[in-house]
Amino acid sequence: MAAILVVDDEYLIRSVLKEVLKLNKHTVVEASDGAEAIDAIDPDALPDLIFMDHQMPRLNGIDCTRQLKTLYPSLKVILITGSFGIDDDGYLAANKHLFTDILLKPFSIKDVVSTVEYALGGKARERTSALGMGQRLTSGMMPDVFYR
Repeated sequence: MAAILVVDDEYLIRSVLKEVLKLNKHTVVEASDGAEAIDAIDPDALPDLIFMDHQMPRLNGIDCTRQLKTLYPSLKVILITGSFGIDDDGYLAANKHLFTDILLKPFSIKDVVSTVEYALGGKARERTSALGMGQRLTSGMMPDVFYR
């Protein structure tokens, strides 16, 4: 269905995302940090969606996404973070425009599937973790960390 790049320095997170996405008929490429993600991008075959971890060695997810969006503004990027609510310097809020959505760790399989459906098709989705059981988000709403 879709070509998806998964960027996370944690092997377990990458593996879980890869398996869930493959079960849903997506093609998956992996990268272990932002620098590797930039190298993995083929300008002639851009991914339909990128899952980008926030905190990684060498090049973090926000800086990597900023570089990628400069080259390919139409990329759809989902920020993955376990540090929800920790934005003391306003770094996340200042960069909210870079992301299609946010996926909070820990996440469920349902969260991943509904986030992909939303990002690729604009459908509303339900979250079963982090934001509350069954809470419905629509039209690009992101958690309050982005709206200080």
